[in-house]
Amino acid sequence: MRNTLIIVISILFLASCKHQEPNSHYVDGVSNPEINLNGIWKINTNPPEEFWTLNTLNEEWKEVQVPGECAMQGVSVKHDIPFAYKKNIYIPEDYYGKRIEIQFDGVYSYARVWVNGKYIRDHSGGFTEWVCDITPFVEPGETAMLTLEVTDKADDISYASGYAKHQIGGILGDVNLVALPNNYPDDITIITDFDENFEHASFVVSGQTKKMNQNAELSIELFDSSNTKIHLDNNSVSFNNDSVFQISNLIEHPLKWDAEHPNLYSLEVSFSENGQLKWRNTYKVGFREITIDGNKLRVNGKKIKLRGACRHNIHPLLGRVSTPEYELQDVLLAKEANMNFIRTSHYPPTENFLRLCDEYGIYVEDETAVCFVGSHRTEEYYPGASESNPDFTSRYMTQLEEMVTNHKNHPSVILWSIGNENSFGTNFKKSYDWVKKHDNTRPVIFSYPGKVPDSIEAYDILSMHYPGINGNMNQYGKVTNDFGYSDMPVIFDEWAHVACYNNFTVMEDPNIRSFWGQSLDSMWHKTFDSDGGLGGAIWGMIDETFMLPDSLPGFNDWWGKIDKNVIPAAYSGNTVGYGEWGIIDTWRRKKPEFWNTKKAYSPVKLLKTEIEYPVEGEVTKLPLYNRFDHTNINELTIHLIDSGRVEKLIAPDIDPHTKGLLHIPAREWKHDKHVFIEFIDTKNKLIDKYKLKFKATEDIKYYSDAIENILIEENENLLVLICENQTRISFDKNTGWISNIQQESKDYAISGPHLNLRTKGNSIIYSYHKINDYGKNWKLNKFDYKNDGKSVSLVIAGEYDNAIPVEYKLIVSSNGEILIQYQVENIPQEIIREVGIKFELEDAYDALSWERDSYWSYYPDDHLSSTMGAELLYSNIQKQYRTDPQKDWNQDTKSFYYSGTKDEVINQLTNIAKSTKENIRKYSLLRNEQEMISIYGSGDLSGRLNKVEEKLHLYVNNQIDYIDLSWGNYQRNIVLNKTYSNKVIIKINTHSNILYK
Repeated sequence: MRNTLIIVISILFLASCKHQEPNSHYVDGVSNPEINLNGIWKINTNPPEEFWTLNTLNEEWKEVQVPGECAMQGVSVKHDIPFAYKKNIYIPEDYYGKRIEIQFDGVYSYARVWVNGKYIRDHSGGFTEWVCDITPFVEPGETAMLTLEVTDKADDISYASGYAKHQIGGILGDVNLVALPNNYPDDITIITDFDENFEHASFVVSGQTKKMNQNAELSIELFDSSNTKIHLDNNSVSFNNDSVFQISNLIEHPLKWDAEHPNLYSLEVSFSENGQLKWRNTYKVGFREITIDGNKLRVNGKKIKLRGACRHNIHPLLGRVSTPEYELQDVLLAKEANMNFIRTSHYPPTENFLRLCDEYGIYVEDETAVCFVGSHRTEEYYPGASESNPDFTSRYMTQLEEMVTNHKNHPSVILWSIGNENSFGTNFKKSYDWVKKHDNTRPVIFSYPGKVPDSIEAYDILSMHYPGINGNMNQYGKVTNDFGYSDMPVIFDEWAHVACYNNFTVMEDPNIRSFWGQSLDSMWHKTFDSDGGLGGAIWGMIDETFMLPDSLPGFNDWWGKIDKNVIPAAYSGNTVGYGEWGIIDTWRRKKPEFWNTKKAYSPVKLLKTEIEYPVEGEVTKLPLYNRFDHTNINELTIHLIDSGRVEKLIAPDIDPHTKGLLHIPAREWKHDKHVFIEFIDTKNKLIDKYKLKFKATEDIKYYSDAIENILIEENENLLVLICENQTRISFDKNTGWISNIQQESKDYAISGPHLNLRTKGNSIIYSYHKINDYGKNWKLNKFDYKNDGKSVSLVIAGEYDNAIPVEYKLIVSSNGEILIQYQVENIPQEIIREVGIKFELEDAYDALSWERDSYWSYYPDDHLSSTMGAELLYSNIQKQYRTDPQKDWNQDTKSFYYSGTKDEVINQLTNIAKSTKENIRKYSLLRNEQEMISIYGSGDLSGRLNKVEEKLHLYVNNQIDYIDLSWGNYQRNIVLNKTYSNKVIIKINTHSNILYK
């Protein structure tokens, strides 16, 4: 089994790590009150009768990692068929006299628990924390047998297995053995409430103890980030035949918590009986208050805008599992991408993830695991509608209560969601009412709100999915205009869907992922200025792909079943799921969408990057938009970088949500192409980077004029043009196409120019469309030429299938330049995917270089849309299935999701090589560091490379669009007149010197 040892070691390490605040939990007399039980457990998918009584296990009990999906580890499970876990657990001696619990952080989807053969309890729902009191059934100092029966139920209200396209059943979260006193404070609630000026805050700690005790006392201490104790007028409460407690204090001028300033305090809660400390725990506290003011959402009195993404728990080898390492990566990547918001679709996150959001500053929409009730389910996941079914009410309420109770003290959680894209019913009304009764400090969302009758109150913020690029939409009767709404705040907590269903285009041209950035940029820009528009969440943050073992039985039988009504053959093998819809992949590698997200969501918007040449001695002023919510621009560090020299600029005083000017002092400009402005945050992290462009007085010329006469050789079948340095360009008279290039006695096969005319055909499903190709089956009708010395003019006319006449006029100069003018007749009145010229080339090239105009003024050098670049066509590292890729995403040559589980092979184009380069000035194919074929443009052409049956296809397009982005994303929607003409310029290198390194 390939790389088995490495994979197992990685899984063991990742899954055994559990985040825990140091010294945060104390229990009197217990050295370790919380013991992690993750690791190797035993599993049996066909357990014998009364398996819970077994203490000795035979070979039918296999080893499996916890947490982790069973299927992802080669153990196939089926719907509604129970399977069993077992693990011996040692109960420490110092747990004697304590309350002993097993805490499960997530078991999908229905579980029953036994300890030493004694039944404890059951639980429904796969993503919330629940506990089992095992005190009567174990003996401290002895080993106990823990047994867990798990069933992946087809009727689960989360639809999580249906969503993942395979049964995810198993223990998906941490398992812990916990010791507690017999009496301790339970269900602690922390509330901070500011005064009307948001200067001082009421600080309330409340809860109740497990039992009443007249000789008990609870005390609190509060510390700031430097561990300095904060004075509290009221720091303790004594109990008098009561289990309920509340301690209130006024905190003067606390440091506020928001996503831009995640200031945290530490609250230490201690519980004593008869003067002896019995229990102590530490909580992180963020002083923040959420209010709705008409159609505005405010944090600490300031209007906020949410720029975010939807996140699922996902691990590349364990499936629907979240580990501390990946959770930290996700939070750091979200911050790097300029996000301030994550929607935990469609399942509640772990405690550790929320702790990280508290620490680093991420607003969270915390969503209960109720998805696609009465909508979008496949038929095997019954019943489709449980929204008003009383038999399901307890499932709705139990999981909701667990989520809210466990997560309510996290300042990062600013919204509760009671489900995703559901039909409304009584179970949702009960859910809303319960949340409002038990936590009135946060708004509640329901999607789809348009399905809620007007007479019923069931949400506080309007949740809308997939607005058009202009922000106008009508979803089940709820209408938004210009991304705004008048009655309440509106959030588009699914928008700007990343391309994934249109697998043909996604595989053919990865540039669709960069083009997508224009959608997000437009949506966020308009929403930021809209009235009532709160923001949005990209769908999605991480790819929804599961690399199941290629030996796992049952594909397309009981798991991975392809439903053509949902995803038409999107996956071709054991990597299943909805698709590669993330701005990062499951290994957390950045995809092209990541930089587009960082730029679109940038809270520092330089409104002008193209400027006139500055006059010596004059200050340059650039308009700047502060799109932060709580940060003045003067809190940032700003660098001017000119030809490598770094100069610190004075950060202007610009308040949030306002515009101002950035002043660049009078200086001696170098006037080259490398002048940048960087904005750096207080953590020394890059917020944004812009490249300044000086208006050019004239276009750059990349090649020299022809200096020699062109010669001709001709026979019955060939016309050979002899250019400078004996470069020979041969035309086939039978087709009219160039057929061969000879340089220094080396022949290179070539075929073209071919017409590239492709349009949007019939819709299949979602954003998956047939692509019509009208450049097939060429028939030559005319081939003429004329030589005027330094150039040869050719006329090539003919017709393609579907009666598409085309006439090409070529002017070939002795320096290898070929001007191709073409005119197409009878163009179908269909939306254009591409129009231009195509050449089929021998696979004799090894690199690509380009210079181009770009949508963003700056891209990282390794981005597939960088303004300048030079890349090898092929990668020397081949990605292997279920193995951590040792290269960046742009160097991949295949997708295991779209193209099956076989490892990558050599001589396949990388993502960066085959992606379209739009708005080119120059685009070149190289061999041995020498430019061989180049395309020249004025920012009006696009170049693209593909490989088909060992031939390279070079596309030079005058018009391109990504017609199957859909989901409200930006598309050009080009429809041409029936007659269309344009031109392209290519150049065959006639010199032997190295032109590009």
